[in-house]
Amino acid sequence: MHQHADVAGVEWTARDWEQEFARRMALAGPEDTARGVFCNGLLRVMRELGGGDLELRCRQASGEEQFLDFFNYPITTYLRMVSAVLGLLVEKHGSAEEALRQLGRRAVRDMGRSAAGKALGLMNTGEARTKLEGLRVVYQIAVSFGAIELVNTGPTSARLTLKRVFMPLAFHEGVLLGSLMARDVRGCQVRGRQVGPLSNEYEISWE
Repeated sequence: MHQHADVAGVEWTARDWEQEFARRMALAGPEDTARGVFCNGLLRVMRELGGGDLELRCRQASGEEQFLDFFNYPITTYLRMVSAVLGLLVEKHGSAEEALRQLGRRAVRDMGRSAAGKALGLMNTGEARTKLEGLRVVYQIAVSFGAIELVNTGPTSARLTLKRVFMPLAFHEGVLLGSLMARDVRGCQVRGRQVGPLSNEYEISWE
């Protein structure tokens, strides 16, 4: 199974992806956590994809019996779950990048449907730039790590930098696309590049 890596033009194998997730998990500390809503969302994805057997496989990889949506769990738990089932998601979506983008978009939907997401519904209104600025607050609630920098680069464009984040580049492309498209932002495009071991930069545009 050959997939494109975060670095353009480089082909990665399934083994490469396994090693990449292991590298990211090794860089995470016990203080690096994410809400259980994302783990529950991934379990639902696996249930929809292949029923209880795939969901069980994903749950076993987590080492947890259940997840509470708004409880904090080590980000390594979510990384371990994604790594365990990425090959199955590639079979559905055609590439690891697209599978990760779809997981990012799913994460946006799951967070939006949670109690916290509904309470923050006001930030889902407005134009694209307002939505991007609101992501900073949502991110701080969803995870305990990372930093967001947003720079306006034109009337309908912006550059967003994520520092010290643990999911791969394409996952956050999906988060950004999912956030914008959920509000019917037209013509939105997101192009990311990795600028550090755990840092990514995204050029975002819309109509």
